[in-house]
Amino acid sequence: MTEETKLTEETNISTKNDGLMGFISLIFGVGGIFLSYYFIFRYLGDILAAETDAAQECAATAPFFIPAFACIGIIGGILWLVAGVGYFQKMKWTYPVSVIAVIISLFASFWPNIPAMESKAAIPGPWFLIFFPNLLMYFYLVRSKGKVSRSKAWLGLLIGMAFILEFINGIAATTRMVNRLPDYGEASMYMLTMPTNMIASLLFGITVVGLFLSKRKDLVRTVGLGAAFLAIFSGFPLAFYSMFFANLDATFSMFIMGPVVSLLVGIVLLFPKMWNKIMGNNE
Repeated sequence: MTEETKLTEETNISTKNDGLMGFISLIFGVGGIFLSYYFIFRYLGDILAAETDAAQECAATAPFFIPAFACIGIIGGILWLVAGVGYFQKMKWTYPVSVIAVIISLFASFWPNIPAMESKAAIPGPWFLIFFPNLLMYFYLVRSKGKVSRSKAWLGLLIGMAFILEFINGIAATTRMVNRLPDYGEASMYMLTMPTNMIASLLFGITVVGLFLSKRKDLVRTVGLGAAFLAIFSGFPLAFYSMFFANLDATFSMFIMGPVVSLLVGIVLLFPKMWNKIMGNNE
């Protein structure tokens, strides 16, 4: 095994193509930061105008959440720049920073596409220009650099989906709550489930980072189980209320996606044999 392709003893991370990864990381960083700014100035006004004209409920909260996600995207871009420097200088902390950068960038670039497409202000959602390259980078990063198993990479993606979907449920619950207050009877379910879904999302975020970076996999599993249980017992009531009680006629609700994905995550984490098999005998 050559010096270029060997795995470092302390991190078990491949050092192959670090120069190329440094260059790509800088592109991801500059591109993510630039697009986060550009999309706000280019599309935010059109999205808000279209939502207001269509009397859509999310017009009340989109002015706050879309810029907030842009700020998160900028942080993701900054972390990519830091990772780029680390790759060029062959620093030991580069891989962990890259993992956090790709997770934050994926999180920040998914939801804004929903109001953009829902309002028909931008179809397809422009934030996918950030999301899909980072999705490809995620698999390359954890498989080729991190040398994790295929099953662990897919579990990370599943937990990441729960991370995103549960926060989306929190945003949507906030939107419905704001549009129904001061009628506390109609707003009460959303008032209850808005913070719990967001907390579940935060716990999933900690879980997916820990899945790749923490040596305490038992603790990662514990946090993930807590996130899954919280998402299930806050997400399903929210979804069922929206589908069967919030309207005169039963309707499908996208609220159901978060708890369903969280249930799948919970099943994997619940059974030790399944968890240990995915983690590998050496973890």
